[in-house]
Amino acid sequence: MPRSDTALTTETHPAQRLNTETVAQVMDLGASSDGVLSVYIDIDPAQAQREGFEAAALDLWKPLRAEVTDPDVSKRLEDEIDRVNGYVRSWDEPPGRSVAIFSSRPADVFVPVALAVPTLAGARFGPRPHVLPLIAALDEHERYVVALVDRERARILTVWMGEVELRSEFEDPLPGRVTRGGGWATGPGQHAGRDGAPAGGGRIHSSQGSYARHIDWHVHEHIQRVIAELWRLSRESGATRIIIGGPHEALSTLKRSLPRSLAERVAGEFAGELLATDADVIGRVRGMAEQAERAHEAALVAEVLQRTQKNELAVTGWDETLSALADGRAHEVLLIEGETAVGSACPEGHFAATEGIERCPYCDEPMWEVADLAAWALRRAFATDAQVEFVRGEAAEMLRPFGAAAILRYQG
Repeated sequence: MPRSDTALTTETHPAQRLNTETVAQVMDLGASSDGVLSVYIDIDPAQAQREGFEAAALDLWKPLRAEVTDPDVSKRLEDEIDRVNGYVRSWDEPPGRSVAIFSSRPADVFVPVALAVPTLAGARFGPRPHVLPLIAALDEHERYVVALVDRERARILTVWMGEVELRSEFEDPLPGRVTRGGGWATGPGQHAGRDGAPAGGGRIHSSQGSYARHIDWHVHEHIQRVIAELWRLSRESGATRIIIGGPHEALSTLKRSLPRSLAERVAGEFAGELLATDADVIGRVRGMAEQAERAHEAALVAEVLQRTQKNELAVTGWDETLSALADGRAHEVLLIEGETAVGSACPEGHFAATEGIERCPYCDEPMWEVADLAAWALRRAFATDAQVEFVRGEAAEMLRPFGAAAILRYQG
């Protein structure tokens, strides 16, 4: 929160990281009488110099100014634009791959949020913060646990929003064995010590068969340690999906050993070495995560459409979805990213519809015109503990004839 309007900089107002707590804080920002400017600046990495990110902000103002015709509102808007421009000019470099800023001088509000992923650029000025792009980013970029494994080493990371959050790295060296000539032989990846013994230590077997069985036992113990770390990092991070990578033999062993509860969460795999950089791993995860998310969304929309046809705890269409939200019946709401509808809503937040309804059926207050029913649906979902899923690609095409949909807790 701002301490002064005299110097809006990254030192006085450092950008917050995007998470569910940040979204909740932004949604609670109130300035209904004076308005809040919500700004989303998407910064092309190739244009991350000062001229590039300042131009990215300036490009947002022309269409926003064209929407405002009231002179008093226009004056307020220009005040907020000046605050955001000054803040952007203070950057030596952008605080994120994209940046959201919420500003209202009368309400003493100035909250910047840094995202490590791209977002849809735009700006809005209205009575409430525009948070749909933040929610869409959270929905699109789930946490993943990535396990890179070979027969001796493991590197397990949690990846979210294009960044590595947690990591665990360990090595379980394979033992050496005694050769027929009495000398020491080293296992894969091992080197002999000064006395000729393998540096990794371990039990010694002279027969080829017993040595192979002993190696298998060590690999088994190593994989079990990997599985235990997968469990731990999944719980600590809240990640629901897993990606595995490594040499073919190690991957096959890991897949055979995974318990069903973890195996069902594997969203992809890739052949790779443990020496891959974090950037390489994140790049691999990004493509697999996007593919998995599109498949999940398409399956979810198909399920909702089937349920609706059978009248089984699902509805499609804006009015049916808004009605379910108003009643508290909606368990999960499906919206198309970047699309909305116009209609009317109760000023107290009780009800909304695309139809011309004069008074709220719950409190009898006169209905207000609303230009963004998707934003109303999001706020109502938060108020009633309903989940929100933004769909894209094939799923969006399947849902577009209806506009919105919901899975229900119970029938009305």
